[in-house]
Amino acid sequence: MKNRILLILIMFVFVAQSQVVSNNTELQSAISNATAGTTIILANGIWNNTIISINKTGAAANPITIKAQNPGQVFLQGAPQISLGGNFIIFEGFVFKNPSNLVSVSGGSKTTIEPIIEFRDASNNECNNCKVTNIKIDSFNGTASQATDTFKWIIIYGQYNEISHSSFIGKNGVGSIINDNRDNAKANYTKIHHNYFAERTPVGDLNALNDQDAIRIGNSATSLSDSYTEVYNNFFYKWSGEIEVISNKSGKNKYYNNTFRDYSGALTLRHGNNCDVFDNYFLANNYPMSGGVRVMGEGHKVYNNYIEGIRSRKEDGSSSNGTGGINIANGKSDGVLNGYLPVIDAIIVNNTLVNCDYGIRVGTTFDSNTQNVAPNNVIIGNNIIFLDEVITNASSNRALQVVTQLTGDSKYENNIKQTGIWDSFGTVSATGNINVESGLLVSGADFYRLPSGSSAINYGAGTYNFLTEDVLGSSRPTTFFDAGAEEYGGNGTNFPYKEEDVNVKIGFLSSPSPYISLSTNALEFNKTENSSSFDISSNVDWNISEEASWISINPISGSNGSTVTVTVLENSTGVNRSATITVSQNGGGESSTLIVNQSNGVFIPSNAEKITGLTVTGVGTQTGGINIPENTLDSNTSTRWSGESYTGSAYLTYNLQCPKIISSVKIYFLNGDTRTSSFKIATSIDGVNFTDATGIVTSSLAAGFQNFPLISNPTVQYVRILGYGNSSPSGWNSYQEVEIYGENTCSILNNYDAVLKENKLILYPVPVKDGYLNLNSKTASIGSVKIFDVLGKVLFFQKIESTTAKLDVSHLTSGVYFLKTDTTISRFVVN
Repeated sequence: MKNRILLILIMFVFVAQSQVVSNNTELQSAISNATAGTTIILANGIWNNTIISINKTGAAANPITIKAQNPGQVFLQGAPQISLGGNFIIFEGFVFKNPSNLVSVSGGSKTTIEPIIEFRDASNNECNNCKVTNIKIDSFNGTASQATDTFKWIIIYGQYNEISHSSFIGKNGVGSIINDNRDNAKANYTKIHHNYFAERTPVGDLNALNDQDAIRIGNSATSLSDSYTEVYNNFFYKWSGEIEVISNKSGKNKYYNNTFRDYSGALTLRHGNNCDVFDNYFLANNYPMSGGVRVMGEGHKVYNNYIEGIRSRKEDGSSSNGTGGINIANGKSDGVLNGYLPVIDAIIVNNTLVNCDYGIRVGTTFDSNTQNVAPNNVIIGNNIIFLDEVITNASSNRALQVVTQLTGDSKYENNIKQTGIWDSFGTVSATGNINVESGLLVSGADFYRLPSGSSAINYGAGTYNFLTEDVLGSSRPTTFFDAGAEEYGGNGTNFPYKEEDVNVKIGFLSSPSPYISLSTNALEFNKTENSSSFDISSNVDWNISEEASWISINPISGSNGSTVTVTVLENSTGVNRSATITVSQNGGGESSTLIVNQSNGVFIPSNAEKITGLTVTGVGTQTGGINIPENTLDSNTSTRWSGESYTGSAYLTYNLQCPKIISSVKIYFLNGDTRTSSFKIATSIDGVNFTDATGIVTSSLAAGFQNFPLISNPTVQYVRILGYGNSSPSGWNSYQEVEIYGENTCSILNNYDAVLKENKLILYPVPVKDGYLNLNSKTASIGSVKIFDVLGKVLFFQKIESTTAKLDVSHLTSGVYFLKTDTTISRFVVN
């Protein structure tokens, strides 16, 4: 009976301190009245421009919690600002998406946008013992004009704070995802763990701007004080910003059990001393300018890391001295905190490096004149550097590159390689460093493993009291331990993260939020009966509604992703007409709409303008040259193109430099007021296969430009005007000038079908059935490959130097996707 009474009292207290709020007024009142143990629950739905600024004191056993009613069903949109001050505060369960009206503020030498979450309140009272957990920030970016404004998603102040089990996806623009903005007065003891960082894209070219990292701990000014921050069990996936994925700028930090997969950049010990980097997986998959660990400063230990597929060169093929599997840099002697301080007393042991163009690099520089202090007292031991000739053709790759020789009490000890080049060890101690012909590693399901009989087994040397486990978490013996990151025969289970671990082991732990997204918000038709399509990306069952009798839709219902065809009847009304198509969730509140516009004549986009920057070539031209783009018309009739043909074999071809939506062509005919000219306009995406865009048409008797709308509004890169003679009669066509009109911006994912018909890249099977998409180029090597979703977000990037490839797309959810190379674009479906 006493236990029942006690349970009732506990339940009463819990209910009394929990409050569901449905609007901003209720939220602010609840924050004002919060005490230790209070839980404030935001009701499911969309909250616009929500401001939370709290400075309250909870307790370890009774924190103050601000949470979503159901994780993944409370959306903070617009310009939310979360400012946490006080002690023992928990913020959890929210999704941040659809930013708008973010304000840029100029101050000092840079322009900034207020962070989304800050561990201090509006009056700068810091938060201690506070936690942000189970949140998702998805493509929460400023406008294109704000891309170079510094926008940090989360800034940490205070001590003993934590960010965990959260997803940070689609960052674009300058500014870290998480910035621990510490000062010298105190250590931080921050913990950042079990988070998912994915799909960052750089501003401009890769590494063109700084401050595009995922995590930064400290800054140059405070870098010589200790933070004691731990960053562990995070997954960095398809990440591309700058050379630093993680930027360490303080001391006594630990980075462990993290996975980096399909990324550019490196974990960079940029400033600060005595940090440990261990038990991480770096799986770069030959992304450009990728690296494992960069080392600068004193007292660092780098051990038990598995590093594979590093490609040090930049996107344009030029070299980078800041990358490589493990890069131990030269320092400067000036002691300036934001410079490169010398590497001293570093220990680089028991790492495994596989198929890296540069394995371990020693004494690299960006400026050999000033960065001239060699690494001192460095141990490089028990490392495996393995190059598989079949995969990489790596006979000329560097297992060890020495730009500047080590100094002091340094040594190379019991490093072991298979294939690749050792540079000279110099005059420092070098014992037991060997090359083996075969059998060092074998390819495994997740990474290269030690096989039975490998020369690395029991080859470890030295005594390191921190080397108690291997990368998998298996125990290591104190003597007769193995070289490399793995201990043969161990039973550890710390395998690298994969996409299927997201929202299960790491990232936002919630049922997926329902969504419906459309590939376009408008379809445009000319007067004639015609069809076009749009794509649905969704994770729900849906149906389509439209009451206009002149529109038919197929299909009208479905699940997840699909392609929908819209057909319009001929418009004989004499006026333009419009209708709205709505795609709605069955039994739920999600919906998306698009507008269908049909003109009474040939549709010309409202933003049509003269296409600039084009080039032109001529076939069958009269002596005197071809038409010159952007020519200034005058009485000089030599500035023209002339070609003789009744069959279309004399023509001009205009290259628009990239795919663009084209609406019409204007031609200024030579002697246009005294004779007519017959011709045809055709269009192409690849410059080889052309599609008729007008049929043979005849100009009017008129001086000046005449406008010729195209049958449809294709996305094309090439426009061809073919001559069929004039009314003189003769076979000559003569033009003084040609102008092309449409959207003067490159179009990547519009009017896909016009592009797909002319592709020279075969994709199969479609739909994808077993998680793999095969590519087969009909011409040259495939080259750069990017995969987009229907919203244009880049999901995958890789350069392929062969004509065939097999891509693992098992991480993609069901839906429609687009694959783009340098010359083609293709659509495929994942079931």
